[in-house]
Amino acid sequence: MQDRGWIDLHSHVLPQLDDGSESVEMSVAMLRRMAEQGVGAVCATSHYYRQQNSIETFCARRADALDRLLVNLPEGLPRILPAAEVAFFSGISEKPDLGRLCIQGTRTLMLEMPFSDWTDLQVEEVSALVLDRGFSVVLVHPERFCSSKGNRQKLRQLEELPVSLQVNAGTLLHWMDRRVGLNLLREAPIPLLGSDCHNLTTRPPNLKEGRKIVIQKLGSAFLDKMDENAADLTRQTANATT
Repeated sequence: MQDRGWIDLHSHVLPQLDDGSESVEMSVAMLRRMAEQGVGAVCATSHYYRQQNSIETFCARRADALDRLLVNLPEGLPRILPAAEVAFFSGISEKPDLGRLCIQGTRTLMLEMPFSDWTDLQVEEVSALVLDRGFSVVLVHPERFCSSKGNRQKLRQLEELPVSLQVNAGTLLHWMDRRVGLNLLREAPIPLLGSDCHNLTTRPPNLKEGRKIVIQKLGSAFLDKMDENAADLTRQTANATT
């Protein structure tokens, strides 16, 4: 654990922005539970869908939600890092203002792949984001896409790149899904863990419980490495939004 606490890379904690927190009060309660678990910073990765909002509109809505939360936020709760869970779209590798959707101040792009069989072109676009655009791409909850043999093969192709795989803590808490999640963490070039919390009931903050499973199954040194990865990917850089 770092001095400032753990980093939760994936959350839907901003109020009334997507299918996550329904109110400022719920957001505060979620953040309080995170703090109790040892979280010191949380990435607010609200969903971004190109067909619903322009990047400019999304960022304005995100800023408004964050402002409404911050004015009601007690001291001692996790630091909030504005970000987005970006749903893949055709042409994403050429989108000029994509950096605005990264974790604020970084080149780290949290990317959700399609819930369908991936195409060669989609894999090429992700490769271009990494190799041509210089983004640190994090593929969020890859365990949700492994039921397809074709997707498993394409995920192995992407693992040849310096990409990160962010497994949800909840996956490790269900014995039927745990094996897949642990295997993905073992195979990942850059393994990461996030809660992907949306509320206090059906999808609550659960990073502490997920971390316990990592220690039990993969060891404390592996967990320490994941913490280092999270710190690296949230560290601010120059020219982050280009």
